Amino acid sequence: MKYLLDTHTILWYLYGDERLSESARKTIESNECFYSYASFWEISIKQSRKKLEFNRTVFEIDEMCKSAGFTRLSVTLADLHAVRNLPFQESVKHNDPFDRILISQAIENNLTIITHDDKISLYNVKTAW
Repeated sequence: MKYLLDTHTILWYLYGDERLSESARKTIESNECFYSYASFWEISIKQSRKKLEFNRTVFEIDEMCKSAGFTRLSVTLADLHAVRNLPFQESVKHNDPFDRILISQAIENNLTIITHDDKISLYNVKTAW
């Protein structure tokens, strides 16, 4: 199977964070995994707002992803177009733009998202944790 890593999944895996489930770690290590620069956009914004506590640049994180054997998944116009078809989940107040592009990329590329965020599974996308 092929998987798309959610932003926190990338960071938790690369930094050996104990919040990453054993199942998620094993899935990452035994399957083809992709990462999106949409996650790097999210990381950059969170770093600028002092919401992330590490000092690695997105350039360094990109190299770490490549070293881990992950494949970069480019954001395409088809991915962006697919965002418009995602319903807004008013009942859960979850309309995170970064998650929405990752969901679209997963749908467009038939990928399962490895995420701890249970709100993502409210969309018509495969998830694993």
